[in-house]
Amino acid sequence: MAYRLGLIFSTTGSYAALGRSALAGALGAIEQTRRAGGIGIEPVIRDPGGDPALYEAQTAELLDAGVRNIIGAITSWSRKDMIPVLERKGGLLWYPCPYEGFECNDHVVYLGAAPNHHVVPAIDWIAAQGMSRAYLVGSNYVWGWETLRLARERLQAHGIEVAGERFVPLGSTEHGHVIDEIRAACPDCVVNSLIGPSSVSFVRGLGARDPDRRGRPGHLVSFNQTEADLDELGPYADGLLSAGGFFAEDASPELRAVARTHAPNGRVSAFLATAHAAVELFAAAVARAGTDTPHAVFRATCDAPVATALGDIRIDPVMRHAALAPRLALAGEGRFHVIDRAAAPVAADPYLSHQTVPHIDRPPALRIVT
Repeated sequence: MAYRLGLIFSTTGSYAALGRSALAGALGAIEQTRRAGGIGIEPVIRDPGGDPALYEAQTAELLDAGVRNIIGAITSWSRKDMIPVLERKGGLLWYPCPYEGFECNDHVVYLGAAPNHHVVPAIDWIAAQGMSRAYLVGSNYVWGWETLRLARERLQAHGIEVAGERFVPLGSTEHGHVIDEIRAACPDCVVNSLIGPSSVSFVRGLGARDPDRRGRPGHLVSFNQTEADLDELGPYADGLLSAGGFFAEDASPELRAVARTHAPNGRVSAFLATAHAAVELFAAAVARAGTDTPHAVFRATCDAPVATALGDIRIDPVMRHAALAPRLALAGEGRFHVIDRAAAPVAADPYLSHQTVPHIDRPPALRIVT
């Protein structure tokens, strides 16, 4: 028999590049599972086009049709719209994207990087470089709010001044006033929590209007930039520091083959690799449990580590998050070059309750944000 698996990714709309990359990884893993003689998986694909209301409606549609497990969502907004439907109808979401933390739901398996996998190592790297001023810019929704809040607190704990902070409407490509502020403030680095076309237009605009910054390591810092974005960013990405649980430099030949076959840009990214790993985890759990019932599948997932495209993955049975090996990478010449990699997977700390706070001799200065 074939188990039906929902794949809900926006392959059109404002962050289509990320959705297409994730869908490619999931489809490649389903194909590999079939070739290896594993369980049969029938993908049931939906494209919400970046519309949060459609994520909710399509989740309900799939669960009403007997689908029990869904891999999908890109933004936290869409994940949070799906969760009430999953709770009402008893489904399980395998979420493959980096997110801002501070969530643990009984109907979600969190496979992307948590804040201690991206925000903490990136900000600590900034401090280690001796930078003293940072400017923060993000999309005006939960990812931008929360990642920049955490970044601001960590920067101030290191004694680094936050020279400015702005939020841009989700999907907006008008950044002239923000770039003017950055040029006037002359920060050592800009922390960018924009997504989709907002991030692309901002990075290109900043590079065009402030070319002296371009190429300098860490002049831009991101918690979610991947190879899925680099073609659009072009040389304007040079010097950008990104943090996460995976970069293409660590991809296996099999994963590169999946990207060549299924990804429109032929690139491996963290979105592709993590969606691929989600299918591998699902397939292993169903084979072990003999059913795709969410409770049994989740219990089987936590029984033992599973070999995946991300390496051996262990899911915490209480926090429901994957342990990942955080990495830092600098963009240059159209690819990411890993400059720091944890020696072993690090347990997710979504509430940052186990993090050591840097000590400084003076309290951070208060400021008014208008």
